[in-house]
Amino acid sequence: MFGKFIAILFGFVIVLAQNGSAFSAQVKITAGYGGELGYQAPIWVAHELKLFVKHGMTSELVRIAGGARSTAALLANALQLSQSAGVAPVQANLAGGDLVIIATSTNRPTVSIVGQPKTVKKPQDLVGKTVGLVGPGEMNTFFFLNALERWGIDPKSVTVLAIPGTQPRLAAVVAGSIDATVLAPPFSFEAEKYNLTQLADFATGSEPFPQSGIVVRKELLRSNRDLVKRMLMAYVEAIHILKTDGEKSLPIMKKYMRITDEVIAKRSYEYYAKLFSFPPLTEEKGIAVVLKFLATQPGGANAKNAKAEEFFDNSLLAELQREGFFARLQGGKGL
Repeated sequence: MFGKFIAILFGFVIVLAQNGSAFSAQVKITAGYGGELGYQAPIWVAHELKLFVKHGMTSELVRIAGGARSTAALLANALQLSQSAGVAPVQANLAGGDLVIIATSTNRPTVSIVGQPKTVKKPQDLVGKTVGLVGPGEMNTFFFLNALERWGIDPKSVTVLAIPGTQPRLAAVVAGSIDATVLAPPFSFEAEKYNLTQLADFATGSEPFPQSGIVVRKELLRSNRDLVKRMLMAYVEAIHILKTDGEKSLPIMKKYMRITDEVIAKRSYEYYAKLFSFPPLTEEKGIAVVLKFLATQPGGANAKNAKAEEFFDNSLLAELQREGFFARLQGGKGL
């Protein structure tokens, strides 16, 4: 009888081991995200719906405005993962960092440049004016410098103020404290209410760009590939929910975007639900766009010879695809 009990108990333990024991200690991960813009939604949904817990982790979200700051936190091991645009990790690796992009949920830019209608009616009016951006090395600085180059405007002719928060930047343009800034939905939608001048809309372009994705240290991927894979599973599941379940997704987006306007909140959800990549593969051409631009900037000589494939790794997503993970999320219908 005792031997039979031991056999049953042993079988129960095996089942628990195969399915993730509720009694095993869960790993805590700290994840950084950049702010209130809607493309940050996958990390919010993964946390709020306890998808990290589902895959064997507890999660803490930390808002860190700006990719350069979150990249520094990642390199210092203060974060296990960062949701960031591709600019900061590429720059960090060019300077000797050990980061890698393992997924990109937004492979197209969503940003636009807007100006105070009283002072900026066309791009050339930016000369001698003040622009609010997150800071050097950030995604919105990347787009702003890219636009200045296209317009033939010397960056030295524009004064840049570092204003990390999107809402304060929008408020500053509306109030006339600064003359222009870079926005993305929902705040570019909100800007329409104030009749701000739209100087550029990068969302209408055809070039890919790694606007938002998951970045980890290469050392963590090497030493604990299983943990990184489980983080990615939670992230991918969040993207699937965002694309298919507005009832669950919209309240979470409203909470983190800090938007009370129901029309703008719903418009933002619908905009990003269509935009998110599933599966969230990083596009090599997008990284190449970043490298091409960085090579034109002061101190960017090492970007000229860098290869795009050095900065991202789609292998975990390929594993999940082979294992049928995406197909299971989609109810067995396949990709």
